[in-house]
Amino acid sequence: MSLNESIIRQLERRYNHEVDNLRELESEANIFQKGLLEKINGRDFWQISEDEFSFLYIAVKISRPKIVFETGVGPGTSTSAILKALGSSSRLVSFDLGVKYGNADEMPVGFVIPQELKSKWELILGDSAKTLKEQLSKYGKIDMFFHDSTHTYEHVTFELNSILPHLSDNFIIVIDNYDWTSAPKDFAKNNNFTLVHVSDDMCFMID
Repeated sequence: MSLNESIIRQLERRYNHEVDNLRELESEANIFQKGLLEKINGRDFWQISEDEFSFLYIAVKISRPKIVFETGVGPGTSTSAILKALGSSSRLVSFDLGVKYGNADEMPVGFVIPQELKSKWELILGDSAKTLKEQLSKYGKIDMFFHDSTHTYEHVTFELNSILPHLSDNFIIVIDNYDWTSAPKDFAKNNNFTLVHVSDDMCFMID
C-alpha cells in the first residue's frame, strides 16, 4: 500500500517545498523501517504501520522543522522516523513514562533507535501531564508535534491545549490513534484547523 499522493501535495503547498521523488522517499522510509522491525523481531509494541511511518518521515522532510515534540516513544519506531528525516541542526524532544515494553523479554523505551541518530534527541521521562509544559516554556516555539501517548479525551485535550500557544507559524500536528476519542476533531474545530486523515488511524492538522 502507498501513501495518498494528494495528502503529500497538500503539505507541499503549505510549505512551498515540492518533492520530486515522493515514491523514492517512501521506499527509503520503508527500507529504514524494515531494519527497525528486525530489532522488534515479530513482537507487537503498538508500533506505527508502514504507511504511517512513511508519512511521518516524509512530513518531516517537507516541513523541515527545527524543534519537534513527541509524546509516546515505545520501542522508538516513530522517534526513529522523525530523527532520520530531521536536519542536522534540528532537535526532537520526546516524552515517555519510561516503562519497559514486552512480556517475557522486556525491552527499554526507544530500544530500536539507531545510536547515530541520538545526538539530535532528548528524552524526558515521566507523565507528560507533569513534564510537557516545563519543556514548552524552555523551548518557546515548536514546529511539529506528534501525539502517541495516552489516548483518553482528557489527556489528548491537555496536550493539544498545552502546545497551542507554542506553535510556530508553519506548524504541523500529527496524531496517532486519533479516532479513539473526539478530542482531535473537537480541537481542530475549536481552532479552525484542518484535520486530514492520513492512513489507518493517524491524522495531521494544519491551519
